[in-house]
Amino acid sequence: MKILFNLLLLASCSIFNAKPQLSENASDLPVWVYSPYDGCEQEAELCATGEAVSQGAADASALAGLASIFEVKVVSEFNSLSTSKQSFPWLGVVEQEVQQSLGESVDQILEMVQIKKRFKLKQMTYSLASLDREKAGELIGGRLRRIDEELATLWSKRSRTNLRKIMKLSLEREKLNERFSIVSGSPRQAVVSYKEIIQWRLSKPKTELLALRIGQAPEWMSDKLKELLTEAGFKIVKGDAEKAVSLNVDSIKEFLNVQGFEKYTFTMNLTSFEKGEKNKVLAISETVSGRTQADALLKVKNYFSNYLEQHLSDLNLD
Repeated sequence: MKILFNLLLLASCSIFNAKPQLSENASDLPVWVYSPYDGCEQEAELCATGEAVSQGAADASALAGLASIFEVKVVSEFNSLSTSKQSFPWLGVVEQEVQQSLGESVDQILEMVQIKKRFKLKQMTYSLASLDREKAGELIGGRLRRIDEELATLWSKRSRTNLRKIMKLSLEREKLNERFSIVSGSPRQAVVSYKEIIQWRLSKPKTELLALRIGQAPEWMSDKLKELLTEAGFKIVKGDAEKAVSLNVDSIKEFLNVQGFEKYTFTMNLTSFEKGEKNKVLAISETVSGRTQADALLKVKNYFSNYLEQHLSDLNLD
């Protein structure tokens, strides 16, 4: 039902802006109803037909035909590897995130669809939908370039704390490249292959001891840090270890002349150590207001969690 609603919405927003040919005088159905490319230039367009009682439903049916060309079920090649689900239990979540992202990209592609022709015979309406290959290729190609740039940057660091992000981008790119190949005729060379990613990860220790020292910090923040470190292949220990990370959050109450609210500046401090020596220090601050300190702290939860995901590799733990 949701898919049908989206297709009808896209039809009303973009398709009806076009002025397709409409014929209802002929006694026989046109050839393009059964053979879409008799009404399109196959080298320049992707086409599909649809039929229904109403014009809107026929357009949506044709749009659905084009959408089916781009539908890709995300099944990672990592799944075929013996190390995948065992070593990367979060891979299923990554695949879901990629599936959602690809769905959004398909919606963007379908917004470019135009209805070239319509035909009415008796109680039925037939529609011929067209997608310009060059324009669709530019859209998908732009997204591929952005992924390649980000992936190249992450891959140059070779940090295990970026493994989840690397896999997500690599998987999204591979599936997006399939769609690019559909509209352009050929795929683009990948920055890094699945095989290279797996071989690199297997070249690292399966687990490595890491001491985590938590000072003053909310539970959700320490849990997030533990989750990311564990995903990267570190085993958290309470005692000493060759590598260590400390986490502490400072809080400063700021002046706020608003009754019932308080204003705080929270600073998250992260420090990595190797063999007892300080390695890298990260610090980031955010100022927010809330009814209480606890309320204000919850408002920065997403901000600090995202920072941990994006910058944990800056601690140079590899």
